[in-house]
Amino acid sequence: MLTLFHYTNKKGFDAIRSQPTWVFKASQPPGDHPFGAYFTPLPESTPLLARRLRIGKEKVGYMFSFGDAGDLKRIDGDRGEIAYYSPTTYPVEPSRQVERPRATNLVGIHGDGE
Repeated sequence: MLTLFHYTNKKGFDAIRSQPTWVFKASQPPGDHPFGAYFTPLPESTPLLARRLRIGKEKVGYMFSFGDAGDLKRIDGDRGEIAYYSPTTYPVEPSRQVERPRATNLVGIHGDGE
């Protein structure tokens, strides 16, 4: 099973981990991307992670990981292999959660959004 990650800042981290079932809120990202909640198979050890994901460095400070259920869409174009999304708010039950949510090794390098 593919492991997917959701990276976020401290505020998002605290909100998502506050419940046993993680709930990732769908929103409109900047640029010409679909409304949704976004995920990636790229682990925190990926070089230039924020740049590859095209997100701000403050958004890679905290992460959630879970098993793919095969129900997410891929972004069209060259990012289809690294960017998945749900067009609606996306719940992840405890049985799919791979590890406890935590700060990444990047939190001290890029800041944690506080």
